[in-house]
Amino acid sequence: MSTSTVARPASPADVVALQYANPTRMVTIPIGIIVAVVVVMTCVTFAVVDAGGRSSDLDYNGAVIWSLFGFVVATGVQAVTAAFPLALALGTTRRTFALGVLTTQLLQSVLLAAVALVLLGLEGVSGGWFVGARVLGDATLGGGNPGVLIVTMLLASLSALAAGGLFGAAFVRFGSRGPAVLGIVLAAVVTLVLLLALPPILAALTAFQPWWLVVAALLVVALGTSGQYALLRGASVR
Repeated sequence: MSTSTVARPASPADVVALQYANPTRMVTIPIGIIVAVVVVMTCVTFAVVDAGGRSSDLDYNGAVIWSLFGFVVATGVQAVTAAFPLALALGTTRRTFALGVLTTQLLQSVLLAAVALVLLGLEGVSGGWFVGARVLGDATLGGGNPGVLIVTMLLASLSALAAGGLFGAAFVRFGSRGPAVLGIVLAAVVTLVLLLALPPILAALTAFQPWWLVVAALLVVALGTSGQYALLRGASVR
């Protein structure tokens, strides 16, 4: 008597596994970027101190954030453009794919935050990489506060990945013109808001609170994720 095997529906975990099928892009390169930033900024700090300057002059360098930003956005784009056709060919629904991409973004953000936290610990133990350098402990990452570092890395990475995923979905949905049109629309909206509400915005900035950045990052994640799903619902496999 023969029995037939019913294929298991694809789950978000399957999409995550598909994304991490390329560990070089997802793990090796981002870790390598952070380590390279540590090496470069340590050399820069040594040169500044050797020239008679102070290591504190580099406390606001923001090197880790700026060095990772472009690559993380590109990773968000590729998480959609490279995996969407294959995922659908394997029977993944668009909703499941979007959930899988969001899960991937969360895991990737946790990975980057964990690496940064480990390096912050090493930075503290080594006295700033033996030259007083503050790379993971610079002011833009919390000034050595582990909690602020984790939150900053998590939200910065997650919002960058979500933004990249949105532009990736625009490419899948509309082709090469999609990201360009989306960028123009977003730039126009931001410009219009600034023109209409610049005085109130400037007044509000005088009472700025750090938690505003948390809200802004979460808003970017929410809009990026929902926009990505909306675009992918009508996208065809190219």
